[in-house]
Amino acid sequence: MADAANPDLVLGGASVYDVNAYEERAAIGYWLAAHARGRGIATQALRLLSGWAFDRIRLARLELTCAPDNIPSQRVALRCGFVREGVLRSHVRFKDARRDSVIFSLLPGELT
Repeated sequence: MADAANPDLVLGGASVYDVNAYEERAAIGYWLAAHARGRGIATQALRLLSGWAFDRIRLARLELTCAPDNIPSQRVALRCGFVREGVLRSHVRFKDARRDSVIFSLLPGELT
């Protein structure tokens, strides 16, 4: 993602990954630079990319994970219609340790 007024200024990124065509599911993620936060950019990017994933890849499920203490990211997911399903304990390696993740899902027709 780049600023329209300054295309050389990176605002963040978003991607669909771990696509499983047989199971018709994938993961989706995003990040924002500190100077880009609080402007609705992540929400807009997540909506656009989620809609694209359902329309073009024909997914039945999108999954999103984030750190339990990343409340702003969780709010973005909820604003877009993702449903919090629970906590994946010791889910990912993070800074030479293991970290839990909160998992959210979105099904076709739930995008808000």
